Amino acid sequence: MAVETGLLNAISNGIVTGSIVALGAIGLALVYDIGDVPNFAHGDLLTLGAYTALLVNKPGTVPGFGALATDTRGVGIGGMAFLFVVSVVGVLGIVYHLGGRRALKGGWWGIDAPPSVAVVIHVLAAAGVGVLVVTGTPSFLAALLFAVVVVGALVPLMESLVFRKFRAKDASVAMLLIASLAVAFIVRFGVQTIFGGEIRSYQVDTTIPFAGRQLDITFAKFFDFFVAGNGFSLSIRETRGGNEIPLATFSYSWIEVAAVVAVAAVLGVAAYRWRTNTAGVIGGRLAAALAVVATVVVGGTALAPGAIPETAWYATRVRASPLRIGIILTALVMMGLLHYLLRATTLGKAMRATSDNRDLAMVRGINTRRVMMTVWIIAGLFGALGGVLLGFLFSNLSINLGFNLLLPMFAGVILGGINVYGAILGSYAVGLAMEVGIFAIPGLSATYRIPVAFVVLLVVLLVKPEGIVGGN
Repeated sequence: MAVETGLLNAISNGIVTGSIVALGAIGLALVYDIGDVPNFAHGDLLTLGAYTALLVNKPGTVPGFGALATDTRGVGIGGMAFLFVVSVVGVLGIVYHLGGRRALKGGWWGIDAPPSVAVVIHVLAAAGVGVLVVTGTPSFLAALLFAVVVVGALVPLMESLVFRKFRAKDASVAMLLIASLAVAFIVRFGVQTIFGGEIRSYQVDTTIPFAGRQLDITFAKFFDFFVAGNGFSLSIRETRGGNEIPLATFSYSWIEVAAVVAVAAVLGVAAYRWRTNTAGVIGGRLAAALAVVATVVVGGTALAPGAIPETAWYATRVRASPLRIGIILTALVMMGLLHYLLRATTLGKAMRATSDNRDLAMVRGINTRRVMMTVWIIAGLFGALGGVLLGFLFSNLSINLGFNLLLPMFAGVILGGINVYGAILGSYAVGLAMEVGIFAIPGLSATYRIPVAFVVLLVVLLVKPEGIVGGN
């Protein structure tokens, strides 16, 4: 039975796009919400992260770095020393941004610790990151770690050298916007000056050992879904040498599907009632979602495999690769870590208090300067991660890499209601609109992905001007 891609495949692509947009929009929302800076330079932070990774992944192609490289991907002793020192300085710089020398002595830990012990731990942690980068060169993961550390240390300088001074003079939002545009051009053309303006790409070994064989993470797998009179079926396939090879097949009767749905609903409602009105990391809605997902996964894998039906009422195909699935999972993990930071740590509570009322937070003794620097560090970390993953996903790096994603990121932030949780929801809404829109409207090419997303943005804001979350 021939199966073609359709709406479900467009939704899958939209989730991947939304994950990339969300990684950038999270930092943009935090800076906009807490720092009052509509940072138009944020897109170029993704570009900075993507190009910084080249110093580890393909050091021989970076102008001026060739003297420290042995070939396109190798580095000599001098190159190793450079990468190690930059990594160590980057980690210590991130800590320094949290409160200067006092932070290096453990002042940001929230517990009393001997200053000498804190300094040693910070130095050892920084050295550990440096060793991981040097020993991992030129792997993609080492390049990703290096980019995240370097950009995480550089981005807070925007706050301390530029935007803090503007706020001290009670600059308007419009003035901050113009200042961020100036910073954007400085970052973008600074990257072009250092790395050159030509299109580049990463060199990555895309095969990994998995289940006793080599798995290519960029090689597409086909997930075929069948809805027939006797139930629901899923077939996972891949193409080799022009032939489709089945990897696994699952088939469920309608009774089994109904049983799984019923159990998931009961457990979801129970989890929601259990965690509602509790002060914890996992609230009612998150607990319900986790319960439903866990039930569907366990129920789906526990039932016996079946066969593909000969005829089906409806059949569709989703084209996905381990890389795309990995991007979604990476985004979810990072969002989970940020959620934990915001809900379960003293620093997170200080960030939420500063977001609600900065002046009141200062009166209550909250170190709003540390909060502000934390926000910029998070923006740099998430931006670098998003930029590197974006460059890997599309197999090319250009100077406009991050700038091309700036409008979707702002759309996600505004659509969500200018807060971090709203930005996540808004980013996925934008990603789905971009991919589903060009699929659903005949004759539209990929050029119209962003305009379609903004049409959705305008429609939602006309109905709910405060955004999806409404500032909550």
